Amino acid sequence: MKKRKHIARKPSLFQSFKPVIKKKLTALKFHKLQFDQVDSLFFSGGNFREEFNGESFNKYYDPIGDYLEDKNKRFLFLEYGNKVSQKTYKNRGLNIQLVYHYFETKQENSKPDFSNWVGMDDFVAFLQDKFSDSNTSIYSEVIETLRKVLIWKASFDWILDQTKPQQVFLLSYYNLPCFGLLLAARNRNISCIDIQHGAQGVFHPAYSGFKEDYSMLPTVFWLWDQKTEKQLKENLHFPNIHTKVGGNPWHHFLNNTRNKLSFKKPAILYTLQPLDPLLDEYVIEAILKTKQDFVWLIRSHPRIDSDSKNQFISKLKSLEIFDQETWGLANNTPLPLLLKEVDLHISKFSGCISEAADLGTFSVILEKNGESSFSHLIEEGIAIGGIDSNTENLIAAIYANLGKKKAISQVDLDLVMDQLP
Repeated sequence: MKKRKHIARKPSLFQSFKPVIKKKLTALKFHKLQFDQVDSLFFSGGNFREEFNGESFNKYYDPIGDYLEDKNKRFLFLEYGNKVSQKTYKNRGLNIQLVYHYFETKQENSKPDFSNWVGMDDFVAFLQDKFSDSNTSIYSEVIETLRKVLIWKASFDWILDQTKPQQVFLLSYYNLPCFGLLLAARNRNISCIDIQHGAQGVFHPAYSGFKEDYSMLPTVFWLWDQKTEKQLKENLHFPNIHTKVGGNPWHHFLNNTRNKLSFKKPAILYTLQPLDPLLDEYVIEAILKTKQDFVWLIRSHPRIDSDSKNQFISKLKSLEIFDQETWGLANNTPLPLLLKEVDLHISKFSGCISEAADLGTFSVILEKNGESSFSHLIEEGIAIGGIDSNTENLIAAIYANLGKKKAISQVDLDLVMDQLP
């Protein structure tokens, strides 16, 4: 039998022109965009949103947006990444990936030359030394990263020329889109405010270790508490950088909302982190030994993928410690409402430990780096460590600290906003 000759198919005319068509459509959509002048500009990814009352709510921005709305201030919420599929709270949040794609196509014909940048060779050599076992080209990675930052900078040069804000707010400033915004905003002497969204301290490379004030650092750090502010001032003691204890805006918003848990037994909240394993064997053993005495609420983490989550649920079911109603409550209730109501919180080194303390709830910290990061909370008597991966130590810590609560004072958001540098 004769073998059939493989005939390579030529790409269709449409496929050949598809990139050109895509560029044209991007340009057409871009040129329809227009932004009004605002007092404040907010920028973040969609990962800071949470479902609340059937809407997508930005936990840190929407409470501030409500304040500005009451003051008749003009503001704009911009986001990067995938578009939010839900209805957003008060229709806030405009995805600007289109702007990025437009300037990306503009740069294709004139790619930046980084060869003459001062310090480039030393920086690449430093990275190559640190990642000597890597199969990727460090130089290519650096160039591609810088290229993307400059595309975001061009995007925000255009946006800021239209909006002319007096201040910009950023969530997790240490990502490529925010670096582009910081470069564009600081060139215009616009105040750049990073809002704390989790644990900081000396172990967080974005909040320690800098030798000088770089143009990709915020000018103002909005912090949850005075201890964190003290740590940051020690780590970033530069004259152009300011701090403000503004509390957690999400907590401020939910301050008058309650979600009374209707359990007949004390409730323990365990907040997972995207680590392997999700739940250590000694913790599972503690749950099995105490499940008759307590309700265990296990809350997943946004960065745990669906396959890992499903495998984890299957394991809990096999151990007969999974309840669908309890799982739904733990994962669908806004975290602050849970932290306010549970009798104890347990985690390894999650920023939820700081959130729990802010709401007056005691935490058991399972790992040494968590003990170091939150040593101030241990000193304040609102957290404890020393578990050493031991079941009996964990159970003893649970019984000793169950139901401990600390009186908390609320930050006045109005006063904070009025006093921002």
